[in-house]
Amino acid sequence: MCRRILTSVLVLFLWFVSSALAPSRPTDEYSRIDSFARNAPDSYARNINTLSDYLTAPARSDMDKVRVIYAWLVSHIRYDVEAANSPYRQKYYSEKEYASRVLQKRKGLCTGYALLFKYMLKRAGVDAVCIRGYARTSDEEAGRPVKIIDHEWNAVKIDGDWYLLDLAWAVSTAADGTYSNDTYFLTSPEQFVSQHFPTDPRWQLLDNPISKADFDLFPKLYASFFTYGFNSFPREGQLRVNQFASLEFETDFAMEYLCTLSRFGQSKAVEVPASVVRGNGVNALTVKIPVRGTSTLRVYARPRTNARRKQYDCIASFTVVNG
Repeated sequence: MCRRILTSVLVLFLWFVSSALAPSRPTDEYSRIDSFARNAPDSYARNINTLSDYLTAPARSDMDKVRVIYAWLVSHIRYDVEAANSPYRQKYYSEKEYASRVLQKRKGLCTGYALLFKYMLKRAGVDAVCIRGYARTSDEEAGRPVKIIDHEWNAVKIDGDWYLLDLAWAVSTAADGTYSNDTYFLTSPEQFVSQHFPTDPRWQLLDNPISKADFDLFPKLYASFFTYGFNSFPREGQLRVNQFASLEFETDFAMEYLCTLSRFGQSKAVEVPASVVRGNGVNALTVKIPVRGTSTLRVYARPRTNARRKQYDCIASFTVVNG
């Protein structure tokens, strides 16, 4: 018992020191806060108030509070895959009651993550809201209308500015052996709107909000598109072609590409020839489309290296109409 208490005190002390020295704006140096959150004793997770109080006690800024609560949620609340197909998966009578239920069960879907995050931050004195809207979740929605409002995420106010994050996607798209995909933590509004469209346009957090019609034109983008440092994303997700598709990706890095094609709505895909011309911060791809009709084109990328093993990550998908 004494050893555990001593360890907790040491962690708190380290966090106090680092927080006092760190700026309150978003930073990539989250390791100490994340470790503190992941190792929080279960006894404090009896309810929203006790957990929030424990996690945020050492915090020296709103940024610390946001990160420690995020880090606890992504490491302790699992994405409820079993409930995803249930028609009653996210029905509730009280927001606070539903958030408490997610905390007790240690699993939830997008609304559960969003509400629990919101109420834990509310307890900590940080403004946060839940945002409902459309989300592009499948390749079949590339360049096509996203028809159903079935997703929820958050905006949080830090040092007077609002930021966007999606805990459900951070958890559900995390790489094996990791707790979260931080692409969806305090994401820039320009990136976020590529796959999230709120019913209230003010929560795009853009000076010039886009329309739903504009959003429906975009391709399906994967987290790797942003983690690999690609700049502005392609605005056309549906390509009408004649045997060859042309794509341009803006990047300052040397990248290699691999492309696959599948019949629209089918998972079986085959690799198709692709050539790339690099110059002036643009990678121009020419992809052969050997079949007529409507198909799904998936683009994979990796940094150019001398490594023998070439592992590519999917960065985007497009709907291609040939002929």
